[in-house]
Amino acid sequence: MNQSTGRTKQERYAELIRQRQEYDPSSFGLVNPSQVEQGKYDVPHMGPWTAWAHDLDADLMVVGQDWGDVEYFATNRGCDNPRNPTNVALQKLLLSVGRPIPAPPAESTAVGAGPHPVNDAKQSDRATCRVWLTNALLWLKTGGLSAPVDKAWFEEPSIPLLKAQVDLVQPRVIVALGEKAYDCLLHAYGLPNRRGPFKNAVESSTGLEVVAGGHPIKVLAVYHCGARIQNTIRSLDEQLQDWKRVRNELGA
Repeated sequence: MNQSTGRTKQERYAELIRQRQEYDPSSFGLVNPSQVEQGKYDVPHMGPWTAWAHDLDADLMVVGQDWGDVEYFATNRGCDNPRNPTNVALQKLLLSVGRPIPAPPAESTAVGAGPHPVNDAKQSDRATCRVWLTNALLWLKTGGLSAPVDKAWFEEPSIPLLKAQVDLVQPRVIVALGEKAYDCLLHAYGLPNRRGPFKNAVESSTGLEVVAGGHPIKVLAVYHCGARIQNTIRSLDEQLQDWKRVRNELGA
């Protein structure tokens, strides 16, 4: 129960979902998942990633850059391709820090039923896995999964909604998955802009600290775990080494 408002975490979360679903990002050339095919594949969460892992009492929050584009969202009926290399790698990284999560939700096989059926046997696991997944950008872009992003997309209302999730969950550790996610967290908490290459933040032995609800939270930067980064900048084996700092902070 939130003592200042008298509302439970679930009630506060429902309000954040409503704000996300009602926002129109078309002025940025983006699309709200609630606007794709009349919301047929939207989920009652901040986005598809949060539908995957949404423990409101999680001690670990992972913040990615963005979930994907409109075509991918519609083609996969609001779900991820089960062979998505980012998600495959993320599961391995989370397992390495003692936070295994179920496989991503799969689309319903019933025509017109939409994704994430309520009888998903893993629903209780998703809400008790000690992990919260979200993205700095909650809207869908166009032009493919690797389409470039605009810095302006990560300002209003993305920053307030990201901070609101941190304030709601109050994890012990936040993992920023890539530069954009890390920079958004800096902005959200009024910290100085990052200086120097992102590699410096990734290899920092101390990370940063923010405060939510009077509780200190460690923010750690890591490289994105998608195939392109693994093949060019940071292999999965190297990323597993980077994530040892996460394990240490969690005491796992």
